[in-house]
Order: sequence, then C-alpha cells, then structure tokens
Amino acid sequence: MEENNNFFNQSEVISDELLKVVKINLNDEQEKQILSTYLFGMLNGLGRECGVKPTDIQANLIKLLTNKLNYSIESATQLSQFIINSTDREFHPTMFSIIHRGLEGYYMYKEKDYTKLVNDFTEILDTIKKETD
Repeated sequence: MEENNNFFNQSEVISDELLKVVKINLNDEQEKQILSTYLFGMLNGLGRECGVKPTDIQANLIKLLTNKLNYSIESATQLSQFIINSTDREFHPTMFSIIHRGLEGYYMYKEKDYTKLVNDFTEILDTIKKETD
C-alpha cells in the first residue's frame, strides 16, 4: 500500500511540474490529449519504479485528467482507455509513439533536465500540429 501512496503523491508532483514547464492551450483539445498521452508515458515510468499495478496507473491518470485538465469523469475514463488501447502500436501508431516519448520524458524529469523535457514535448506538439493543419 505504501508503494501506491508514494506513486500517487509523486505522480501529482510530476503532473504539476509538467504543466508548469510545458506550454499548452488548455482550451485546445488536441493539445490536452497529447499532454495526457505524454503524461501517461511518464506515469508508466514511475509506476514501474514503484511496482504499482496497471489499474492503479489508469486510476491515477483519470484522477489527474479530471483534477488538472478539467475533464469530466466520463471523458477522462474514455480518454484513458483510448490511451491504454494505444499501447498497441497497431491501434494508433502516433499515440503509441507519444506514450513512449513520455516514458523517456520521465527519465528526463528524474534527471531534472527540464530543458530537454520541454524541447521533447514541444517537438511532438509542433510535429502533430503541422500534420493536422
């Protein structure tokens, strides 16, 4: 149980720090979904270290999506399931890549390399924006 509390506390700090250092428009649904997917990757890195179950990672993601990104419980649940489905490259290759970049972002965060973290996230955001414009 202590691992879970540690995980939940640390993931709150990670999400706050991520929201502080990256610049997104919280009124832009695409940007919020990209951030959510990247955050899921980061939470998986933390979850591995803390030894928590995948269901705890999903539950925490839903909590963070509602508390930090203003999603309704229903929308957060649907988005989290979509992100989890995207851990299969065949389901959604782009989201799969963002999840894995978020996992790498977790290690940038741990090393306190915020410049690299911001640049990594911004590169993803810019690339997707170019492709969808």
